[in-house]
Amino acid sequence: MVNFETRSAIALVLSLGLTASVVAQEATTTAQPSADTQQAESSATNWDAGNSSFGNGGVFGAASTDNAGISQRSAAAAYQLGGAGVASSGRSVEGNILTSPTRGRPIRFDNGIFVYPSASIGYGRNDNVLGTQTNKVSSSFFVVRPELVGEIKTHGDRYTLSYQGNYGRYQSSSADNFNHHELWLGGDNYFTTRARLGWGVGYLEKSDPRGSTDRASSTEPDRWHAPIARVLGIYGAPGSIGRLELEGSMMQKRYDNNRATTIASDVDLNTVAGRFYYRFMPKTSVLFEVRNTWADYVWANSTQDNTDTRYYAGFVWDATAKTTGTLKLGRAYKRFDDASRQDASVASWEASVRWAPLTYSTVDLLASRAPLDSTGTGNYVLNNATTLTWNHKWASYVSSRLNYGVIKSDYKGSTREDDTKNYGVGFFHELGYRMRAGIDWTRTDRTSNDQLYNFKRDVTMVTLEAVL
Repeated sequence: MVNFETRSAIALVLSLGLTASVVAQEATTTAQPSADTQQAESSATNWDAGNSSFGNGGVFGAASTDNAGISQRSAAAAYQLGGAGVASSGRSVEGNILTSPTRGRPIRFDNGIFVYPSASIGYGRNDNVLGTQTNKVSSSFFVVRPELVGEIKTHGDRYTLSYQGNYGRYQSSSADNFNHHELWLGGDNYFTTRARLGWGVGYLEKSDPRGSTDRASSTEPDRWHAPIARVLGIYGAPGSIGRLELEGSMMQKRYDNNRATTIASDVDLNTVAGRFYYRFMPKTSVLFEVRNTWADYVWANSTQDNTDTRYYAGFVWDATAKTTGTLKLGRAYKRFDDASRQDASVASWEASVRWAPLTYSTVDLLASRAPLDSTGTGNYVLNNATTLTWNHKWASYVSSRLNYGVIKSDYKGSTREDDTKNYGVGFFHELGYRMRAGIDWTRTDRTSNDQLYNFKRDVTMVTLEAVL
């Protein structure tokens, strides 16, 4: 029997969801892996040192990375990224495998189901909604992001069903309004101390903001939907000398509008990957990875069908000299089925490193270099991206975030080259254990040797986040 407090919480969540459907889009939760239920009910919310829900983009649960690539992130405001694609994330398996993370305190039901509601809202101004050099459109906007995670644990296994809604409304550019939906059903199964399996299926409804791709401009964003699935098998006990991971994923991405220009972007993506970890020090392992993605474009006249293969070797370390991270170096190959397109063979890397000089201060480095499919210009795009983020807690209830990123995009088969710089600063104030208010400013400055693609954008917004 659900008590009065539970019914009130459910009513609050439904009200937030209904409000969201009337008003506003996309952002990413910075949630921690779910802890023991009793601890989750009594502990305060971990806001992850000033990381705003609206300051990131495109990560869908535990399932996907952005096939459109970092180039889309450089052209779209962070709060309106659409995300795309399925590939290996190389995420840690010490917490959740492919189930959704949770935060806050759950609503408890007598049948063993726990529900974690949360919501974020933001109001701000974007001085260049379309990311153009001329004929700029400036608009205030309102975004709402409700999230609901249902969890059940049985016999050591964990299952979650999650929904993230992201809705946005522009006051002066209603054609760019968006309604994004993410639904994800995931399971983490622990067969023995050595053998584990994560699986998940999901469905996306999203859009590519105008100006975020190289397709011909249209009067509204390119909207698309996609079913997705992912499975990750792990053999090797936590802390063992060796660990093997085998992974597979699929996505069928289909555009729903602007078919004159989007018909060539419908694509089926299928990925397989294998990783082997060998621990040669107490908290340090060497890593070997092979990853292969087949991109099959649906349009009969497309010449973009290709196979993307990547070989990596690197290191994974935890809490060594105040740092935690993954560093992978290797080579990436993109081979096109059509002989008219030039293949790619380039040095590639992926790095994610966190330095924590103090318990209340962290510096995160993200870096990558890889070839990505073109959305209109050139054979493919070689992206080289680096981002630094400093999160700091000035007091128990006041925190800040400072970030800087640079993206170099080389459009192979074309003379176009872009350099994009992103700056950001945010300050956040906790309002008790369950709410946080913030103010956030970001600037994007893209310089291209093709003057048509130069643009600058400033986005300022205030945010409010709440969990139960």
